[in-house]
Amino acid sequence: MTAAMRKATAASGRRKGRDPELRAARAERLRRAGRGGGVVLLLAALVGAGGYGIHYLTSPEVFPLQAVRFDSELRHVRERDLRQALDPHLDGGFWSLDVERIRRALESLEWVEFASVRRVWPGLLRVTIGEQEAVASWNDAALLNARGQIFSPPRETWPGGLPQLDGPANRAEAVARRMEDLNRALDNVDGGIKALSMDARESWSVTLDSGATINLGREDVSARLRRFIVAYPHLQRSEGDRLASADLRYPNGFAVRWKNDSGDMQ
Repeated sequence: MTAAMRKATAASGRRKGRDPELRAARAERLRRAGRGGGVVLLLAALVGAGGYGIHYLTSPEVFPLQAVRFDSELRHVRERDLRQALDPHLDGGFWSLDVERIRRALESLEWVEFASVRRVWPGLLRVTIGEQEAVASWNDAALLNARGQIFSPPRETWPGGLPQLDGPANRAEAVARRMEDLNRALDNVDGGIKALSMDARESWSVTLDSGATINLGREDVSARLRRFIVAYPHLQRSEGDRLASADLRYPNGFAVRWKNDSGDMQ
């Protein structure tokens, strides 16, 4: 074989892959491809296992909700209203309960001021409810709490004996504060407040439990009331007479009418 033929044969061998460097490079590429495929397969397996695990944990057959417990004594919230608020959110398993959504559903009830909801292992949903405390009715259409906030529960759930407050729609808080002040000030004047009204001109009038009425006007209301309260125990009246009405709108005094046990006015 000539030298030229030997060179041609060697070059052909290298082109066919018998070069050691080419074989080593090819083997390395195969190893890398194998490792990459293994990682992809592992990730796919983990994702699949995670999805199965979440489905398993949230399944109502595996971890069912066993009971709902209310920790609060409820006076005004009705059982049927609680059931209507809760039922749409209790179909899933114990771990799939959306406690935040349940809390919002309960707080949408008019008598509920706040709610706390939490899971208790192994299958209990524990609920604490704070009820609104009504201090008066408002414009004969809703109720007021002590902060002057309006809420509108079903009328058949209203407690009896509440004072009646009336006023412009945007003055509920001011009327509630005035009632609180008047209750303290009029404690010794023929009982508590039966009704309190602010008219469109912001003039005040009060009806007491005894039926007596007090017209406070719209200006210097606190000063006028203090003047009346100080003078009231010293006012001249016959035995058995009770306050029928008082008009405090005078700049330097007030006018008072009395009634006796027979209902006669004086």
